[in-house]
Amino acid sequence: MKEYVNWAILAPGRIAVKMAEAMNGIKNGKLETIDGRKIRLYAVASRNLERAKDFAKKWHFEKAYGSYDELFSDADVDAIYVANPHAFHHESVMSALNAGKHVLCEKPAGCSRSQLDDMINLARRKNLFFMEAMWTAFNPCIAEIRREIANGTIGQLKNIDSRFCNRNPYDPDDRNYAPDQAGGALLDLGIYNIYFAMMLADFSPVTAESSAVRMLKGVDAWNSVNLTFENGIVTSFQSAMDVPSTTCTHDAVIYGTKGYITVENFFCSQKADVYVYKNEGGSDAKLFRKIRKPFKINGYEYELAHATECILTGKTESDIHTFNKSEELCATMDALRRDWNMKYPWE
Repeated sequence: MKEYVNWAILAPGRIAVKMAEAMNGIKNGKLETIDGRKIRLYAVASRNLERAKDFAKKWHFEKAYGSYDELFSDADVDAIYVANPHAFHHESVMSALNAGKHVLCEKPAGCSRSQLDDMINLARRKNLFFMEAMWTAFNPCIAEIRREIANGTIGQLKNIDSRFCNRNPYDPDDRNYAPDQAGGALLDLGIYNIYFAMMLADFSPVTAESSAVRMLKGVDAWNSVNLTFENGIVTSFQSAMDVPSTTCTHDAVIYGTKGYITVENFFCSQKADVYVYKNEGGSDAKLFRKIRKPFKINGYEYELAHATECILTGKTESDIHTFNKSEELCATMDALRRDWNMKYPWE
């Protein structure tokens, strides 16, 4: 059995920098749960060779390629982190899998359930590991929050409120405002609100949804969504590209029958506070516990370590962020887009 994974990065942009930092951190022993020798920083591919070379030099990768096809053709590449904009994930993931490479693809892996099904089915046929890079699924702080809920600290879970809103003035050259780039707040930001709630609701099926949307140039600039899960838990959230949050963080509140939990930056949380009600009316609450789980590197290390271990042990599917969880997440976003009559040019 191979003792390390030759990792490659496809598309060295902003998100790829975060993953490269995590790869270097693990390799340098900053995450005690995995041997750094299991990570080999092997190759980078860009459509611009100089950009690939600069990235490879800065982040200590061995090879740089000026085309994706060269990366797919390199027999020594074991696994590829796909980091290009999500409109291009389908083509890149399918090409990587067809080339016999394991794949960790930045979220959303598919812009629609149809695209995601293509990827999952091909990974299964090729007997290769494939996972959507949903870092929230591996967040240590959220794991602690889920333990408090399971322990009954805040009683029966009732409602999850969250907001993920950024103000990015309209720019016709910004991919977030381009339908052909699968732009919009939902796939970029709202995906986190949905997945966060799904995690806390134990991935109970969504039985009802209602929403409002403000469209701009063919994409959702703002949305407000309510989802009801089969187990009775409800989530209400907003995601937006053109209006800011009222604070400098993107927060959530989890309400139960005995208390509540405030979560700072819920999509990448390192801090949460657990409160229990002091009276039946809920007008007063006391702090029960402060949860503090700072990242060992930058938060990307946990999904990377998990994917690496899966590949080395011969797994083709994560047992944490499973295919089914990606499918349910994507299907929910599809349903919302249908309600908004929001389609991408290729649909």
